[in-house]
Order: sequence, then C-alpha cells, then structure tokens
Amino acid sequence: MFQRIRDTLKREERLIAKAKDGVYKEIEDWDQRRKQAEARGEPFTEPPPAPRKKPSKK
Repeated sequence: MFQRIRDTLKREERLIAKAKDGVYKEIEDWDQRRKQAEARGEPFTEPPPAPRKKPSKK
C-alpha cells in the first residue's frame, strides 16, 4: 500500500516538474523575442505569458 502511495507521489512530482519546465520555457522564449526586438530597435508589444489558472475541482 505504501509503495503505491510513494509511486503516485513520485509520478505527481515528475508531472509538476515537467509543467514548471514548460512554463519557464515559455517565459524564456518570450524574453528572447523581447531582447531581439530591443536589439533591432523595434517596439515589442507582445504581452508576457499569462499565469495559468488551476483547473477547478468538481
């Protein structure tokens, strides 16, 4: 029983880490585009990635 709980927690930790990596990648990509536009002297009007909403529990 405890092994199943540990396995579930490890799986959830991996999913959370993967989601965080995705969010950080989005922000990193956005910042790179912002810096490139700034270096070219162009206006950059793209808004930063919006915070994701937590799914509602039913």
